[in-house]
Amino acid sequence: MTTMQDVARRANVAVSTVSYTLSGARPVAPETARRVRAAMEELNYQPNAMARGLASHRSHTLAMTFPRFDTAMGETVFEIVRGAQHEAARHGYSLAVWPLEETEAGAELVALVRQGKADGVLLVEVEVDDPRVAALKRARLPFVMVGRTADPTGLAYVDIDFERTVDDAVGELYCLGHRRIAFIGRPASQAETGYGPAVRGRQGYLRAMNNRALEPLAFHCDASPQAGQALARELAALEEPPTGVVVMNDMAALGLLAGLQAQGLRVPRDISVVGAVSSPTLGAMTTPALTTTHAPGERMGAFAARALLAILDEHLDPADCHQLVTCSVVEGESLGPAPGADLEGNHPREKSSS
Repeated sequence: MTTMQDVARRANVAVSTVSYTLSGARPVAPETARRVRAAMEELNYQPNAMARGLASHRSHTLAMTFPRFDTAMGETVFEIVRGAQHEAARHGYSLAVWPLEETEAGAELVALVRQGKADGVLLVEVEVDDPRVAALKRARLPFVMVGRTADPTGLAYVDIDFERTVDDAVGELYCLGHRRIAFIGRPASQAETGYGPAVRGRQGYLRAMNNRALEPLAFHCDASPQAGQALARELAALEEPPTGVVVMNDMAALGLLAGLQAQGLRVPRDISVVGAVSSPTLGAMTTPALTTTHAPGERMGAFAARALLAILDEHLDPADCHQLVTCSVVEGESLGPAPGADLEGNHPREKSSS
């Protein structure tokens, strides 16, 4: 394969001159540039993005990486990718998406940057103890997290405020008179590996219930409609079923709503359901339409890309770059007062004995 060094030798110039001719980073004398291009043509040299950026030591590519999960990526992740891609393109950069096996992700990311295939890394689907973060920190390479570790001090990140989002969902149900409120979270496997949303969503729910002196009722659930239906049967079989449910698992939510109604529980008359960090698109597909809280994925992706570019240009200290975003409510038809609730008194009415 013909290299830039081969072109430099044929044109009798320095390698940096070939690089400047390709990138335009510095002026090159017309006669010299002509010799370089003639040598490229004679040798059939095909410059790539890395070659064009060599003079500035830039590939003009940002790597976005996420671990390979057994479950499908949600709509918010696709929005994050879209937002990052648009922002990168505005600054003349490409975005390359790299799904990596967790066991080798750290070493592969370091190699990507050191080999000049990417200038910096956007980490998506961050775990609270993420090996990718540790590897990039050790190598002193530029990166921004879409998510955050257990201790993100000194690191650049943008993340959903999961604790506040779930607390808001519990609070909405509480204000409608619900006191028996269940939480359906991510698969147990994600919680065990320390996947940030799975950990923080559950923590937020437990804190929200404790702050309101309510008994928690939390479940892990696989990300499938079938798992949601099975959990609906489990909830309906309880001696005292919940009157409100916060579900932070889109695929399970599909089955949950259908399953609750199959068990004779009317939504929202008998039981209310709200989707936390959920997809409005999915919410509109359910019957009744699911009330959701939706994260601004595109804005998060754009923020992350913009921050990484500023770090690359040394215009931003990673320690000064952190943002938690809140979710907006998308009204559906799955939320209502608790059965027998006295909303003026903000508590369920006591059933009269007979």
